[in-house]
Amino acid sequence: MHVDSRRARELSGIFKQLAPFVEVVERSDPQYRAVEKLTRIRGCDQAAVLVIANALVSYQLNVRGEEYWQYFVDHTAFVKDSPEQVMIDFLSHNKYNKRLLRQKMARVKSFFKTKLYGELITDGLKYCSSLELLRDFLLEELPSSRFSKTVLFAVKMYNYVCTSCGREVKGDVDLPIDLRNATLSIWSCIVKGCSGDVHVCAGKLMREPLRTQLINAWRIVCRESGIPCVKLDALTWLITGFLRDSGLNPGEARRRALETLGIEIPVEALKELVKCAGESY
Repeated sequence: MHVDSRRARELSGIFKQLAPFVEVVERSDPQYRAVEKLTRIRGCDQAAVLVIANALVSYQLNVRGEEYWQYFVDHTAFVKDSPEQVMIDFLSHNKYNKRLLRQKMARVKSFFKTKLYGELITDGLKYCSSLELLRDFLLEELPSSRFSKTVLFAVKMYNYVCTSCGREVKGDVDLPIDLRNATLSIWSCIVKGCSGDVHVCAGKLMREPLRTQLINAWRIVCRESGIPCVKLDALTWLITGFLRDSGLNPGEARRRALETLGIEIPVEALKELVKCAGESY
């Protein structure tokens, strides 16, 4: 497999057409709505630490992400304990995040020992003015790769806290290369040469050296489309879901987007996003 930067530049034009929809898409994201509910019930400070803690362990779930985050909020929003105890109890008893539980529990406990946690519990919106700084502190206090998808995802979800609390968000971080973004990269021809099962190829894209190459390609899309990567992720995440659930039928995916989000995504744009899907399906 190889990453085609020229194709990334071509796709930036497609995403530029969709730029006016980004704010609507972000606020329609089921994960955003879950975060919004959490901030309303627990307040911005506690919501910030709970959202980051949960995002850091939101991998290898046995349910779709949108369902998991709604379940998370339903089971934590009204619990009176401290955020640390709430998170530990949730991980111990929830039914959707049981894989690698010991590893996840250790990571959550490490987060609650960081200086960053101490700052956020008293000023949860402190890093809305610099998402890059939040990313750097997470990487420093919870040693991970600079392109760790869970760290980048945690920053994206924190961005949702800021927005739902009415705070302007500044800064940007790279697009996390998770299963959906890796898959869309193959379908849309940013990645070429996937022979065989697309999920196997996507798994390889989530690891080095291909991960860094793919992140660089998506940076091109973000820069040339004018959409910050932290915002673009909501668009790619939801569009990939619509395409997957429609059986890669652009017309049906368009209908689902209109029904769910109230926006009309051009069929031609969706066709470009599955241009290479036939090579692996």
